[in-house]
Amino acid sequence: MKALAFLASALVTASSMPADAAIIQTYFLQGTAGIGLLPGNEPGSITGGTGGEFGAGIFLDDGNDANPATNLLTISNVGWGSSQNFSDLTSTATASHIHGPTGANNGLGFTQTTGVLFTLTRSSSLATGGTFTNVPINLTAAQVGELNNGRYYINLHTSNNPGGEIRGFIVPVPEPSAMALGAAGLVGLLGRRHRKA
Repeated sequence: MKALAFLASALVTASSMPADAAIIQTYFLQGTAGIGLLPGNEPGSITGGTGGEFGAGIFLDDGNDANPATNLLTISNVGWGSSQNFSDLTSTATASHIHGPTGANNGLGFTQTTGVLFTLTRSSSLATGGTFTNVPINLTAAQVGELNNGRYYINLHTSNNPGGEIRGFIVPVPEPSAMALGAAGLVGLLGRRHRKA
């Protein structure tokens, strides 16, 4: 439910922005097990805690308002553990990263793994929770393209799961116009299906 509320909030925010404002692209976390930072999004049979977004979450500012050459990726209000209303990790956090780019868009069904691109700082390493606290990350134009093609993921490593306990691919929230078009198509299909029945 948190993920659906976040997506709805992001769509309302994006649709109410003035045309001359900097473009703010929002993102959510997705994997094979669902939305968020989940152990089931890790390759293999990993059990563990959970995490994800709340509030502002993940967004990219294209810099049009200050410096057109700057693309700042902000990872805020993303956390884990019971202190953040998720479930606790199996042990203390030992590392946190953005990995990328994967070899295929959306990590070939969110299954691919790759090396570390950026290290993320944490407010805590406690299994009971924390948040990412790093400053915005300046991306190149090529990195923005990779990000928008779902080729980056966040991974939180723990003592019990050094290869990663919870992860989620960073996926763009669809533009409001694309969502409206998709919703209209769904309504049309449902109406057509109802008439046939």
